Amino acid sequence: MPEQIIKVKGTRDFYPEDWAYQRWLSGKLLEVGRLFGYEEYEGPILEPIELYLEKTSEEIVGQQTFTLTDRDGKSLVMRPELTPTLARMVAAKEGQLEFPVRWQSYGRFFRYERPQRGRGRAFFQWNLDLLGLESALADAEVIHVACEVFKALDLSPDLVEIRLNDRQGLESFIVDEIGIPPARIGDVLGLIDRRDKMGSQKFVAALTDSGLPSSQSGELDDALTRHQRIVSPWLDQMMGHLADRGVEDFIKLDLTIVRGFDYYTSTVFEAWAKTDLRRALFGGGRYDNLTRQVGGKREIPGIGFALGDMAIAELLKEVDRMPAESGPPTRLFVSVFSDDLLTASSALAVKSRTAGIPTELGTNPGQRLDRQFKYADRKGIPFVAVIGPDEVEKDVVTLKNLRDGSQQTLPTSALVDALKRQD
Repeated sequence: MPEQIIKVKGTRDFYPEDWAYQRWLSGKLLEVGRLFGYEEYEGPILEPIELYLEKTSEEIVGQQTFTLTDRDGKSLVMRPELTPTLARMVAAKEGQLEFPVRWQSYGRFFRYERPQRGRGRAFFQWNLDLLGLESALADAEVIHVACEVFKALDLSPDLVEIRLNDRQGLESFIVDEIGIPPARIGDVLGLIDRRDKMGSQKFVAALTDSGLPSSQSGELDDALTRHQRIVSPWLDQMMGHLADRGVEDFIKLDLTIVRGFDYYTSTVFEAWAKTDLRRALFGGGRYDNLTRQVGGKREIPGIGFALGDMAIAELLKEVDRMPAESGPPTRLFVSVFSDDLLTASSALAVKSRTAGIPTELGTNPGQRLDRQFKYADRKGIPFVAVIGPDEVEKDVVTLKNLRDGSQQTLPTSALVDALKRQD
């Protein structure tokens, strides 16, 4: 007997009930985006590796991408994120697009990393971006969208928060207040990005090992621990806009948020669970140089974020906010009384489908009706139509409601209206 083939590590099988969750989540997210005027788009799953080199983090390109070589010897990447693709698409048609551009997308992504709770090697991600505006108002809008997602998923400020920072303001603080040379900024930001995982003591040690005086290392760690307020008119403007929109309860200013991607220029933010999960749910920020880096003729400012499906699912499970199982979409099962009545049953199924009612037709003519009823019940189909010899003679149908056990006999022409009244 052949050995059973198992799925690739870090990937998931989506059985119908699992796929129902994906449809529910994508529907919720895309609807929030539509309410703010964001149009849906999509890009290719495969991209040239050059699109990511020097445009995203070294860790992503060097360690977390699935790469392959095509038959022409060209190196390709299975997309680990969408922002470089977005920048490439906008740069390709920058003279034809109407700015500001508000785009959103829900699709598959791939990262070669260690699978763990809320993280896999193949996942779905919602991306939302606003391009063409260099203003704190644009950033506030995108963060407002993120807050509305929380509301749509029934997640209150007691359960989640958005940690917000200004990388440009943080860099000025590190140089002007702490006295760290500008040439060291990249290394210091990289350590700050990992500080939450390292802990304060290891963070200070790493800064000192990198060549900083211990006094500067300790001073920076103390400022981050106290969430010291930095001078940032940009942040002040954003907070004012967010307060005007009534979502400030979701927001927390946090100096430790820098994000790992190299293309972020000022605003950066991450959504975090405040429950026992205590992990980042999604993040984003402002990128004002990316379109030029992928061949665009001009610099187009942008702000956006990406939300993966796995981390948010862990939170929804923890706080009991997962959607109730909706059951199959099929509304009607048309039984087949016998071989000679298959044509009548088939015609009824065609009629109900034409009217927009998802309908399954029995495929075992002559099977006892009680077994056909049990099959439909196990599948969660709420109604069964029976057409026996008496029904055919009188041009009627017997409709059985499997939810409450009731049944009625009605003209065949009235079946569709009777089912629609049950919606």
